[in-house]
Amino acid sequence: MISLIVLACLACVIVLFLVLQFLSRYSRRDGLAQTAQLTPLDLAAFENLTDPEEEAYLKRHLSGAEFRRLQRLRIRVTKMYVAVLSKNASALVAVGQAARSDSNAEMAASGQEIFERALRVKVWCLLTAIRLNAGLAFPTLHSPSSAIASHYITAKQMAASLPRRSAA
Repeated sequence: MISLIVLACLACVIVLFLVLQFLSRYSRRDGLAQTAQLTPLDLAAFENLTDPEEEAYLKRHLSGAEFRRLQRLRIRVTKMYVAVLSKNASALVAVGQAARSDSNAEMAASGQEIFERALRVKVWCLLTAIRLNAGLAFPTLHSPSSAIASHYITAKQMAASLPRRSAA
């Protein structure tokens, strides 16, 4: 029982350390220049890879061995998408940080919202990566939700609208 509590405390300390490292790393960059560095993604393909209906269809129409082989391949490709999403979310965090220190209150509020949304996408990417790694070992587990893509799109669109707001 005590070892479980110690382990939980240690995990919390590690997560806190990683968050602080993450925040300090991106606070030194010029955030508004980061939107130009976003890697383009085919989000429709990503959503197809994570679609539970597509997975159910494949499970019904393939043998068990074929499904597991294909599902592992799909998981590997999904991991690549999640890595790019995470990298892009990092750039959006920097955009949000830069904008939230703006003297314009509306711009600062938008920056805060972008920062929070992008940070959530980063956390979801981390959790999704963990789940995908487990999925490689157990490919019959369900794929992660494609909701991460819609949250990323929202943060990206908000960041793209910032320069127009600052010019107004």
